[in-house]
Amino acid sequence: MTEKTGVLHVSNAPRPVNSFAIARTGEVVCLTQTKTLLRDSPCRHRWELSSSQEKEWVISQLEQSLPGDGEAHVFLRQRAALMADEMLENALFAAPRDSHGKPIYRKGEKRVLLPGECITFCSLYDGHTLALEVTDTWGRLTSETVRAFLDMNLAGEDTKEHRSGRGLYFMWCFLKDFYLSVVPGVETTIGGLLQLNTAR
Repeated sequence: MTEKTGVLHVSNAPRPVNSFAIARTGEVVCLTQTKTLLRDSPCRHRWELSSSQEKEWVISQLEQSLPGDGEAHVFLRQRAALMADEMLENALFAAPRDSHGKPIYRKGEKRVLLPGECITFCSLYDGHTLALEVTDTWGRLTSETVRAFLDMNLAGEDTKEHRSGRGLYFMWCFLKDFYLSVVPGVETTIGGLLQLNTAR
């Protein structure tokens, strides 16, 4: 497990990219340009995982990177830890799917990343706004899938604690400017913002 700096290494070969944001109404908004907040920032923190057991270490490192002792700072760290947990759980257990779209792993099981699989988590904090972003190398999400997950969770159709799309639903609820960028079959990036003085 390492924290790395520098630009994410992604092939420059042309690929179709589907970028979209999720409005507060739940509406899927297509973006004309690929939206990633942290890819080109030299000041960001970046962690690359090799197994599911490194998740808690990444979260602790994120919390330590957020200074401040006031109530607002404590609340920011709590929300950051919650969002990091959901984002990493999604990349570790929801993103990997077989050719039939079925999850390969059970949520919470111990696993190492497959050969060629990469999960990176990035953060950037300016003292007021915290940007969070996770990237996996599966590229399975579509805007239709995200919309269906949100609709199901909003309607409460499935009361299971680990119901499909629960993590994405929480990200949408908590993160400001929640966005997704997908290179089909290659890469998915999910990100958004947390403010120091507001819950959303």
